[in-house]
Amino acid sequence: MKKYLQSIMVLACLLNTFTAFGLDELPAVKEVKTYSYTVNQPFAGSQSPDDAKIAAVAKGKTEVLENAGTYLESVTVVEDFVLTKDQSIAIASGVLSVDILSQKNYATDQGFGIILELKIDVDTSILDKRVRQIKQDTALMGKYSELKDRENELLKKIKMLEKQNSELSQQPSNKELQKREVLGKQYEEVIDALPAIELNQKAIALWEGHKYKDPEKAIEYLNESIRLDPKTPISYNNRGVAYYNMGNRQLALGDFNRALLLDGNYADAYNNRGVIFIELRQYDKAIEDFNQAIRLNPQRVDSFLNRASAYKNIWQYQLCLDDLKQALLLDPNYAEKTSGNTSANIDLNEIERLCENSRKACGLGLCKSKKYLDERGFCR
Repeated sequence: MKKYLQSIMVLACLLNTFTAFGLDELPAVKEVKTYSYTVNQPFAGSQSPDDAKIAAVAKGKTEVLENAGTYLESVTVVEDFVLTKDQSIAIASGVLSVDILSQKNYATDQGFGIILELKIDVDTSILDKRVRQIKQDTALMGKYSELKDRENELLKKIKMLEKQNSELSQQPSNKELQKREVLGKQYEEVIDALPAIELNQKAIALWEGHKYKDPEKAIEYLNESIRLDPKTPISYNNRGVAYYNMGNRQLALGDFNRALLLDGNYADAYNNRGVIFIELRQYDKAIEDFNQAIRLNPQRVDSFLNRASAYKNIWQYQLCLDDLKQALLLDPNYAEKTSGNTSANIDLNEIERLCENSRKACGLGLCKSKKYLDERGFCR
């Protein structure tokens, strides 16, 4: 049986016009790209038509994303910000709106199924805004990407369960029927988890200026996401950030701990928990978490800066200096994206000035401060 009956993509003629602009020059004009898609989704056993509908919509969006991502990539390629194909698809997945134009249920000797005709829209003005946000805050890109990875993981599992179910349906013995019941329960768990992706995307839509602009609303979305999909660390990590934005360190710490129990290689959760440990003045624990975050992702500028802050609080100034230099090496423009004392350049200059002043004082015979700083690895 043909899984996908029809795929039609309609692109507006302004596409070539948009490619002539750089990122900062993209016109903020709303333009909706519409994709029509028909998907055939079989289901069987204890699976309901509603389960099949959820799976069908997710599959339809995934098929369309290839084209939507290609469009996004083509309008956002600029000298200092180039989206990869996977990044384009991940961003596009967060701004698709889906309408079900028609629904048809059917039954065959093999089981049941549903045929949906979908209308999927991409609002280019929202895409423009998201890309601008990501340019200023790269953490957003990671959030979109990890959600797309989770969705792909769930869709692969659905495909595997459907295949196993189809094979068992050819052998209607009692033993096979029991196996199909187990598969049905697994299928329901995966189907329940799919809407959690959209709830996370709604929470991410509230992200602005390195934090949630409405953390209470974000927590509302993420609470429901965790109820639907308690096995993914993503929702716990995101909710931990929202709690942190509200000033509730203990609830944030609990969520980061939970995320790391579910995934011991979750770099973002290590980094976030390390920030909490700094505020609790547990600097050794903070450094240990930042070490893990950097081990898992050696390109994380914020983890180097956070570890530098922890080193500074325990008087390990040379290690602090090394981390600040590494942060600026990875992202020379980081200081332009920060303000106040969080700037790597400001801290780096502060340390270097302190070292220079101690050397000048020692040249005048007052070496006590220089000796003190040298013993603690402050100056080379």
